[in-house]
Amino acid sequence: MSDAVALAQIFSTIATIFYSAVFAIGYYLLIKLNRGMLQTNREMLYETRELRLSGGRPQVVVGLNLNRLPMVDLIVRNAGGGAAKAITFGFSAPIEDSSGFVLSELPYLRDGINLLSPGDGVECVWEHLDSLAPFLQQKGLQEGVKISVRYEDLAGESHQNEWTINPLHYQNIRTPPRQGSEDAVEMLLEALDRLSRRKDNSNDHNRRE
Repeated sequence: MSDAVALAQIFSTIATIFYSAVFAIGYYLLIKLNRGMLQTNREMLYETRELRLSGGRPQVVVGLNLNRLPMVDLIVRNAGGGAAKAITFGFSAPIEDSSGFVLSELPYLRDGINLLSPGDGVECVWEHLDSLAPFLQQKGLQEGVKISVRYEDLAGESHQNEWTINPLHYQNIRTPPRQGSEDAVEMLLEALDRLSRRKDNSNDHNRRE
């Protein structure tokens, strides 16, 4: 009889220890879960606060304006919902035209832009594709030029993007005829520009001879 009582006490002690361990483990996991939820809530509150302070996340885009092909324009634009500041650029190769003019040495690209509000941007004429394409091929830029952009939002958080621009993708494209007097003037100016470049190249060739 005493053995049975002793055995029952042992089982009771083991059961008590087991349930205590299960309770302790469950309590530990509950505390850990609560801490994780608190951390997630803190991060969400922080992100909400930063978005409220900055007005949204900026998105600085560098690309080509395709609306005037075969004339190629380089654009920098903030396509995001918040302002971007302290914008700087890095280039895998200089952006230049066939005359030797280096666009990437323009102050806003070389030294950066202090501030771009949402939707704002800067656009610069690069060159007519008829002259630009053979020049880029001669330079070995068949894969285009990579541009890295670093900037901050108004809350001071850093952002970075990388873009590749490649006018060679649009060689021999057939653009529809333009309508209106402004477009006609623009086409005339482009034709005069091409004629002037050809004349300059012919004069250079004659001088060398």
